[in-house]
Amino acid sequence: MAESLVTPVVADDQLRPARRSAVRWATLLPLLAAGLMLAGGFWLRWPSFNYRGLPEQHDFNNFAFDRFSYSDIPSLYFRDKLRSHPRPYFDYRLEYPVGIGLMIYVFNFATRLRPYFLWTSFFLAACGLGIAWLIPRFPRGRVWLFALSPALAFYVNLNWDMAALLLTVFALLLFVRGRDGLGAAFLAAGVWTKFFPIVILPLIVAERARAGRWREGLRLAVVFGLVSLVINAPLLILRPRAWLYFFEVSRTRPREVNLWSFFDRWHPTTGQINTLTTALLLAAIAALTWAVWRGGPHAFLPASCAAIAWFLFVNKVYSPQYSLWVVVLLAVVGAPPALAVGWSAADLLYFGASFLILGLIRFSSATSWFFPHGLIPAMAIREGTLLAVAGWCLWRVLADGRLSRIERYERAAQARSIVLQ
Repeated sequence: MAESLVTPVVADDQLRPARRSAVRWATLLPLLAAGLMLAGGFWLRWPSFNYRGLPEQHDFNNFAFDRFSYSDIPSLYFRDKLRSHPRPYFDYRLEYPVGIGLMIYVFNFATRLRPYFLWTSFFLAACGLGIAWLIPRFPRGRVWLFALSPALAFYVNLNWDMAALLLTVFALLLFVRGRDGLGAAFLAAGVWTKFFPIVILPLIVAERARAGRWREGLRLAVVFGLVSLVINAPLLILRPRAWLYFFEVSRTRPREVNLWSFFDRWHPTTGQINTLTTALLLAAIAALTWAVWRGGPHAFLPASCAAIAWFLFVNKVYSPQYSLWVVVLLAVVGAPPALAVGWSAADLLYFGASFLILGLIRFSSATSWFFPHGLIPAMAIREGTLLAVAGWCLWRVLADGRLSRIERYERAAQARSIVLQ
């Protein structure tokens, strides 16, 4: 009878295999879910993989719009005549930074559309899996917010953003772990693949300065500059006008359907919108730098998410695949699931509206009705949700800063009481 009341003791050696199995499944299940979502991107664009029409961008675009399978990758394949394997920047002008130009050239050794598009898509999907593997390694990372996002299927091979995202996320993780030199190198690679992650750099320097690590902040900035020089110098020396073409296109490109659409009654010029966008972005970076200075450990993570969200909010151009940046950074900072789901719902609405109007473009009466009654409301919801994302991230930085100051005060009070005793 007494023996039945004794709680059996399980040896630690017996528990270790169960723990290892649980850890293994906790790692593999998000990767599996992300893989299924990424496979959905292949299914969505399968008609474009099998395109057999005329080798002209206009014909391909109409084909893809009608089937909801458009991607910039094959569209630019036809525009830039990649079947002859030309060298970007040297044989034709390209409106992207050198990282994307390198990817285009490397994967286009296949020269034919289908293998070129397939190999590029597989590479971008592998980048997506790499991001899913990195997110749980952040202090508050919530990988399921990324792994279950429909953005993986919509945008994995719409453009080349997934590669720039992998470089940027890896850089952020290196900064979290104090590997500032290597982090700066990977951030530079991410910036020169998709330029706008540059808004992250001053936030990380500010955090190092707040911690009194001025030397690390300076070293970080120097490494970023040197790696940027190494990446860009060959093209800048050999084809300076080709290198500047990306900036020229960015400067002269007219505004698309975004925040600035609400100011059409005042007929702002592209130059005026550029000036206002730059002013709003610099003001936000200054405010976020101050917030990081007041923040707690790793304040640059939610501040980076806020900076990217604000950039997308005020920028005159918004491409649907930019949603990936918000999805990934929300997962990195461990945002509330409700916020991530809200963003995904707003993005789904905008994705459907933006590509539906492209399919309707040959029907002028339908397009004229759908633009103000479908696309503009979807864009307004997207912009409002972007503002909510930026606001929540700023709140997180400030709230963590207050908590960190309270903890420091309590530790100091405890130390004083010990001394007095």
